[in-house]
Amino acid sequence: MVARDGQPVFDPRLVTQTRGYGIGAALGTVYFVGFSGIWLVFALFFQTGLGYTPLQSGLAVTPFALGSASAAVVAGRLVERYGRRLTVLGLAGVVVGLAAAAVVLLLVPPSAAGWAIAPALLVGGIGGGFVISPNITMTLRDVPVSMAGSAGGGLQTAQRFGAAIGTAALPGLFYLVLSATGEDYPAAAATGLAVSVLGAVAALVLGVVDLRRNRAEDAGHGAGDGGPVPGGRHGPDGVHAHGHAWHH
Repeated sequence: MVARDGQPVFDPRLVTQTRGYGIGAALGTVYFVGFSGIWLVFALFFQTGLGYTPLQSGLAVTPFALGSASAAVVAGRLVERYGRRLTVLGLAGVVVGLAAAAVVLLLVPPSAAGWAIAPALLVGGIGGGFVISPNITMTLRDVPVSMAGSAGGGLQTAQRFGAAIGTAALPGLFYLVLSATGEDYPAAAATGLAVSVLGAVAALVLGVVDLRRNRAEDAGHGAGDGGPVPGGRHGPDGVHAHGHAWHH
């Protein structure tokens, strides 16, 4: 359809020709696989395994929400300055926080789990606040204005796709481990967290790849033009507006 100058619902050139879009959408997808499913795992662990009320279960994971909300307040102001480095740093925080939470669940008595994982969840939440919104900014920053709606819709669809997979897969894995271990709830929850960590690690790898590619492209532009890209405003790690040349 594009070859015939048609108007597709989603233009594939957003992925093939728009800097940062394809890898940013992939990053959001794999991150949401782990990020969305883990909350059901926590609810099952605390309520079914430890007998928490729904309120107590929600309060147990509140440190993640507090950290995420606090970080998100400043992330919007920092993304223009630090670019992809911000999401890489945030993903590293998520990996450390969720991995620490998994270790804590395996080591501490179940009666103390709610309090013991609070610091780890806080660290993970602060990292998470530097991931979602900044990734959206970095993914859409070079999208042509005429395709902004389609690009935003495609990105949201990719994230919802990842969320649907995670919401279905992680609780299923939780019950699978629970059955195999004779109802070892900490082990089942830690396994779900481990899968969530793997999703964050995959997103981190994509973020590092994008960061390195942005730096290489910016260095190439600087060497080739002897200065800034015409019409572009440069910042660290490829935070700029190119004004792409492809058209419908």
